[in-house]
Amino acid sequence: MTGLGVVQLGMTVTEAQTALGAALNPMPLGSEAACWMTRRTDGRAPEVFYMVENDRITRIDINTAASAGTPSDVKTAAGIGIGATEADVLQAYGKSAKVTPNKYDEHGHTIVVESADTKSALVFETSDGRVTRFRAGVHPAVDYVEGCS
Repeated sequence: MTGLGVVQLGMTVTEAQTALGAALNPMPLGSEAACWMTRRTDGRAPEVFYMVENDRITRIDINTAASAGTPSDVKTAAGIGIGATEADVLQAYGKSAKVTPNKYDEHGHTIVVESADTKSALVFETSDGRVTRFRAGVHPAVDYVEGCS
């Protein structure tokens, strides 16, 4: 819940780029420094998106092949990734996993696992019983259903 690999939540964009050894896409024209999404410019890990708020990484999203253009083998520390079943998520995270209906998918759920200090969370989105995307981040960034929108 604190990051992905060498990129930790709270890092600046420069710190994240140094840790990755790769540049991140610059803030798109028309975006605001208050919130924007980026990913690596070298094409590696295209399914991983970083939310930046005022130059700090506040959320990391792992998306499906359809939205990212490639399948993902990224998994949480508990071994949950894209394609895992809801039962897998509930078994891995137990009573700390809270299930609610998905805002946009009548066949899906949103499963939230809070950190012990409640400052961050893992959020899994499912459809037809399988994880289609997930994210880790600090509140409130991790709670935004539409990303920065």
